[in-house]
Amino acid sequence: MFRLLLLAFLFFVCCNWLLSFTSLDEGRNMSAVLHMLQSGDLIKPEYNCKPRFEKPPLLYWSVALLSQLFGLNEFSARLVSGLSAIGVLLLTYRLARELFGKEVAFKSSIILMTFPHLWIEARAVVPEFLNTFFTFAGLYAFLRERFLIGWLFLALAFLTKGPVGVLLAVGVYLIWKRDLRFLNIKGLLIFVLLGFSWYFLMMLSYGYEYFYRFFIYENIMRYTGHRLTHPSPFYYYLVLVLAVSLLYIPLYPRLLRGLSRDMIPLLLWFLFVLAFFSLAKNKLHHYILFAYPPLAIMLARVASERYVRIALSLSLALFVSLIPLLYFYEKSRFVPKAYPVLKAIKEPAYFYRAEDSALVYYSGRCIKELSSPEGAKGFVITKEKYAKDFAGCSLLTSGREFDGVYVLLHCKGINF
Repeated sequence: MFRLLLLAFLFFVCCNWLLSFTSLDEGRNMSAVLHMLQSGDLIKPEYNCKPRFEKPPLLYWSVALLSQLFGLNEFSARLVSGLSAIGVLLLTYRLARELFGKEVAFKSSIILMTFPHLWIEARAVVPEFLNTFFTFAGLYAFLRERFLIGWLFLALAFLTKGPVGVLLAVGVYLIWKRDLRFLNIKGLLIFVLLGFSWYFLMMLSYGYEYFYRFFIYENIMRYTGHRLTHPSPFYYYLVLVLAVSLLYIPLYPRLLRGLSRDMIPLLLWFLFVLAFFSLAKNKLHHYILFAYPPLAIMLARVASERYVRIALSLSLALFVSLIPLLYFYEKSRFVPKAYPVLKAIKEPAYFYRAEDSALVYYSGRCIKELSSPEGAKGFVITKEKYAKDFAGCSLLTSGREFDGVYVLLHCKGINF
């Protein structure tokens, strides 16, 4: 077990500080954490001087708590997802051991940690891994008939991501056990009192606006496609799973041929999660995390120890080779070049046809959106292709991010 935890720390935590915050969600979530710590208001999240309705608070609270131990930085913030990933790994080990024995449990854990997608999500300040841990913990407790604890974990999942974790755990349980014993009165009461507590306070503060924005707009409308932000084809997650499990594709024919009755619940779990998110009109890669534990266990049933050792060796080589690449990539990035300027000089700053939320967090200021380049005065953050709209402004710095090359301009109020 010690070796397993050591490998888990390497794959899920090691060097999580190499990159400054990257994605839009990381910057937005960290800005919400910073606002909570500075204002002392742990109830109402804000990003860029506006209420942040998109996410519940448990990720923010977790990051804030760890920041009291390690400071508010990339390591402590991303450690929430890293520890959640290790928790998912341990739950996978325990479930596999109960179903198929110690050998399959160990191989399942190794296979799970060699899915490169998990390395990325374990180093992101987003709620998906924390939600996956609570969802899995709730399901595991249900399967062990510990329904009070199960509903407690699902209440935490509800406070992390909203309804999705509850729907997934309950759906898999019904597929697996086909009974309604999980509808425990005391457990449901725990879920309502804890899970809805923060939502009740938000609705007291913002009324129906919050209820609509989160439950209707962010959940139902995104799933049904009435709000299209990340449209992808139906087969998106199937391709993603094949790419993530590339080292194990040779095992799939053997898995299909050797599919036994005791593996059917795991197969249905995997297919249920895959189908649930494939039917959604909006798709993001990290939604699918809850499908990986059953896949890892099924692959472990047909993988030899030698095959798993080779896959682990190749994964270690890949992971180690990525570390210097990330180090040098950080040197070319826009965020670490731009935020010291924005933090030091208190002139107005604007986003123009682009948004880099990490700059809001690192600069500790609000950055407004600029609708037109005319009369711009102060700093302008935009993509390189739009810099030509600001012919009278000077270029201060530029750098690459995952979605393109950004520039920081300084304008002196010239009319174009």
